[in-house]
Amino acid sequence: MIKPIFDNVILKKFEEEEKTQNGIIVSFQKNSQVNIGEVFAIGEASVLSVENGGELKIGDKVIFSDNFKEVDYKNEKYYVLNEEELLAIIE
Repeated sequence: MIKPIFDNVILKKFEEEEKTQNGIIVSFQKNSQVNIGEVFAIGEASVLSVENGGELKIGDKVIFSDNFKEVDYKNEKYYVLNEEELLAIIE
């Protein structure tokens, strides 16, 4: 198990076509300059988490900045970043 500390967040890279609730198709390609991820884990000190009164929850699709650390864990790539590097939640 990989668990973030403080206000860090762990994401898995998200690279596929997504259809929003409004029926809009949003396509993110591997060569896109937009970082899209799925929230895998949230640190206990995160003020953005639902547990602490925020909106962020595990499974959310988010846009994040280029300021992250890539981690290989059990043959999977994860991205560790501070919650301040999250730019938007995709609904």
